[in-house]
Amino acid sequence: MNEDEHFIIDTNDEQLPDKDLPSSDSRFPVRRQLLIIGVFMFLLFAGFTIPKTLALFQNNAPDTDILASTNLAVDTAEYSPKKITDVNIYADAAFVWDVVGQRALYQKNADEALPLASITKLMTALVAYELVEDDTPVTISKTAAAQQSGGSLTEGEVFEVKDLADFALISSYNSAAYTLASAVGELLGDEDAVTLFVAAMNIRAEELNLTTLEYINPTGLDVSATKAGALGSARDTAFLMEYILLNHPEILTPTVTEYTRLYNQSGDFHEAHNTNDILTDIPNLLGSKTGFTDLAGGNLTIAFDAGYNRPIIVTVLGSSRNERFSDIKKLVAAVEEAMSNKE
Repeated sequence: MNEDEHFIIDTNDEQLPDKDLPSSDSRFPVRRQLLIIGVFMFLLFAGFTIPKTLALFQNNAPDTDILASTNLAVDTAEYSPKKITDVNIYADAAFVWDVVGQRALYQKNADEALPLASITKLMTALVAYELVEDDTPVTISKTAAAQQSGGSLTEGEVFEVKDLADFALISSYNSAAYTLASAVGELLGDEDAVTLFVAAMNIRAEELNLTTLEYINPTGLDVSATKAGALGSARDTAFLMEYILLNHPEILTPTVTEYTRLYNQSGDFHEAHNTNDILTDIPNLLGSKTGFTDLAGGNLTIAFDAGYNRPIIVTVLGSSRNERFSDIKKLVAAVEEAMSNKE
C-alpha cells in the first residue's frame, strides 16, 4: 500500500505520547519523555554518533559555506525574483520560498497547521539518516509489514537503511517508513521503539525551530477519522525541505527518480514508481515528496532550480489528489515568470 490508498492505522494510545491525554504509569509521560530523550538525543547527536553534519537551521538563514559547497551561491541582488501576486490555486495553504534570497515569494495560509500525510516521511528519513550509518541492516517486522495492508514488503526481509529510506520517499510505502522508525528507535532506549523514534522526530523539529510540526507516527497515516498522523504548516514544511536540501541533499536525490527497485539482502527486489506524477514537468527538480490521506487531502512539496543556481521550494497542503499537481505547476510557472521580471 502506498499513500494514495484510503487507510487508517489503529494506534494504541498506550504506546503513543499524546499531549491531550493525562499521564499514567503505563505511559511514558510527555514531559518526562521530552526531558529524558532530549538529553539522550543531544548526547547522541553531539557526542556519540556525531551526525554527518552539525549545521543547524538557525533563524531560517542558509549557511553561505553550505550554499557554496552545493553550487547554490549566487548574486542575490542581480537575480532577485518578484513576488507572486496573481495565481489561483485549489490548496488550502501554500508557501513559495526563495532559498538564496531568504524570502517568501508567495503565501496562502502559510502558518496554518494542517495534516501532512506522507510528507511526514521527510522527517522520518532525516532522523534515520542522522542517527545510523547508511549500510545498517534493518528487518521488516510483522507489525511493519502490516502497515502496508497487503503491500509487497514482507516480514523477515532485510534491507540497508539508506535503500529503505529512499524507497519510502519514492514509493511512500508505509512499511518502509515504519521499519526505519522501529529499527532506529531500538537504539534510543527500552521503551516502545516506534514511540521513541517519533519523540526523536518531534525533538528534531524543535531543534530546527519548526514549531508547527507535530508527529504522531512515522508514516503520516491518519490515526482515526478525526486525528491526523502528523501536522504542520506549509511554511515549516518548506523550511524542513530547505534544511535537508542544504545539509543532506543526498536524501532528496532519489526523490527525482521516476522508477526504482529495492533489493533485499537475498537479492530479491521490489519495484515502485514515484508518487509524484509531474516529475518530468518541473524543470531542474531537486527533490519532492507527496502526501495524501482522507484528512490531509493532497499535499506536495518540491525543490527546484529556477535558474542561475536559484533553488526555490514550493509547498501546497490541503489540495486534492489531482489538484496538488496542478497547484504546484501553476506556482512553478509563476516563479519562472517572476524570474524573468526581477526586482
